[in-house]
Amino acid sequence: MLKDIFAWMKTIWKKPDKYADLKKFPVLSELSSFELYLLNNFLHKRNFNRGELLYDKDHPLEVIYFIFSGEVEVTGPTYPKGRYVIRELQILGLIDMFKEETRSSSATALTEVTAYAVSRYDLSDLFRQNPNLGVKMLTAFCQTLSNYIFNISSPESAKEL
Repeated sequence: MLKDIFAWMKTIWKKPDKYADLKKFPVLSELSSFELYLLNNFLHKRNFNRGELLYDKDHPLEVIYFIFSGEVEVTGPTYPKGRYVIRELQILGLIDMFKEETRSSSATALTEVTAYAVSRYDLSDLFRQNPNLGVKMLTAFCQTLSNYIFNISSPESAKEL
């Protein structure tokens, strides 16, 4: 842990906030700079072209995505009318993360997409090693899932989908 603290201090010493992009995500907004540093060690930046498949139904669940920019269409049984659009600063794959070992839906880039991918196993390990960070993120994940359920339940949102 001490090694991590020194490595983190090097990243912030006399430099602009390296983790400003991550702080924009509502689910990460409560994390400290050090906690963002720890998470960032497991994130992999990925770019997808319009029309590119991010994952397909029944494929193994390997990662969840933090969508930094762009839009992704998700089709599958957990979405009203069979589809849902994930936008900038939202999480993709969160429902599957807690459900099973394979994807319940497919996801395709509607526009050019930049995303941060994290393995669900790396994320679980990070939570076990840093329980406070885990509680903060799991609380934010629960809020996100609750908002999603509320939004798809309301008659107004059903019209938009």
